[in-house]
Amino acid sequence: ALEAEMETNNFLFIGSYRDNEVHSSHPLRAYLSELKRKEIDITEINIGCISKEDVNSLISDIFGMPQHLTRSFSDIVYKKTGGNAFFVILFLQSLWDEGSLLFSLDSNTWKWDTDALDSREMFDDVGLLMAEKIRQLPLGCQHAMKMIACVGSKCDELILRLFMREGDGSQEGPSTKRRKHNIDGNDQLLMLDFAVEEGLLKKDDRSYIFAHDQIQHAAYSLIPENEQGRLHKHIGNLILKHIPDNRVNDVLFIVVDQLNRGVSFIEEDERMELAMLNLKAGEKAMSLATFLISASYLKAGIGMLCEGHWEKYYDLSLQLHNLYAEAEYCNGCFHEVGHITGVVIKRAKSFENKLRVYAILIKSLAAQNRLQDAIRIGLNVLTTLGVQCPSSPSDRSDVMRDIMEIKMILTKTTYDEILNYREMKDDDTITAMKFLQLLTVYTYMAKQQFLLTLIIQMMQLTLRHGVCKESCFAMASFSFLLCQFDDFKASNHIG
Repeated sequence: ALEAEMETNNFLFIGSYRDNEVHSSHPLRAYLSELKRKEIDITEINIGCISKEDVNSLISDIFGMPQHLTRSFSDIVYKKTGGNAFFVILFLQSLWDEGSLLFSLDSNTWKWDTDALDSREMFDDVGLLMAEKIRQLPLGCQHAMKMIACVGSKCDELILRLFMREGDGSQEGPSTKRRKHNIDGNDQLLMLDFAVEEGLLKKDDRSYIFAHDQIQHAAYSLIPENEQGRLHKHIGNLILKHIPDNRVNDVLFIVVDQLNRGVSFIEEDERMELAMLNLKAGEKAMSLATFLISASYLKAGIGMLCEGHWEKYYDLSLQLHNLYAEAEYCNGCFHEVGHITGVVIKRAKSFENKLRVYAILIKSLAAQNRLQDAIRIGLNVLTTLGVQCPSSPSDRSDVMRDIMEIKMILTKTTYDEILNYREMKDDDTITAMKFLQLLTVYTYMAKQQFLLTLIIQMMQLTLRHGVCKESCFAMASFSFLLCQFDDFKASNHIG
């Protein structure tokens, strides 16, 4: 909003992204296109690999040596790294770690073996180099980094302690590092000091964070593919086993993510428990308005359901499908909404169990500008709920009679009486009011000949059965209706 505000002349916004991660349908692309359409000045700076001359200049600055003396060395570095700045730094660090790059105290300058470096194997990408660097760390540190990589780009120390508690040990393996540390065997987290000192991890308060996503990918690649799923399941189960009950909700996403990624190792009797966890994660994500994430959990939960689940686990199946339809409606995936609502309408045991997806389906159709279909389905639902809806517009004299009757009742009612009106209790009537409110909006846009009838029905249900949340909408609509007849005094009293 700030970028698009034309009256703001002193605001500069700087952002960065990786173009290979932002596809043509990514929301950011649409947002940038919208800014360009509004003629907002955008300066795009594409940052690629640095040139051979820039590599030499960088190395010259690092070594504190004239550029003509570092030329032969920088040419090799450029050939091995392709000019990727991040890769250049890592390559130099790896040479130092291996002893291939030395500082001579005798000559007070840097030394290297050009022929040996030129014959060195060239890595295909940063990940391979980082994996090799991680392998040089103590085994306990390697194990902890693999665990963190399974969780994501960062990991809370409390969760990491659960992994280390039942890990692979922390004995030190072969390493080219020349440093020694006094490690307390009872606190294996200290092993991660190696990774922090090497710049692979950063310690932020009580969390460990990978310094770069390529480092995370490298650590994860060290886990054999056939063991990755089993390890994810192990991590998820460890968290559930050891986390205090009052903190389960705090780590719910992590637990479910881990167990979902280890689903191929989940036993049949565990699948329903995991489906329930996915439902809880989906509900939490919906409450946070992260609808894409919610949909992914709910879809995964549906995938966990066993054969015959509608008979064996009816309530769980209904909840997963209902919430998944809502999430996909919020995501604008209307085709998926139509499919899921169709499944529920076919499988639900009662009409009451179908009402939630009917409401979602009606809103989905309206969002696609299929207002006639939305109104038709809504009227059918109301008829089933016992609200008689005419198939054709009501006679105008009947409509005017109903309006005058409602007006007379309300004008004789004081403000205090309106505020203390009894609460609507009947579930079917409350549900009917919800559908009437939806249809009132859609008929205003597509079938205005039915609009007055629907407003009248909402008011009649309110006067007959009591007030509910939708009664506020009904009163406001009826007040607006009276304005059309220039009855502003009654309109003000009711509205």
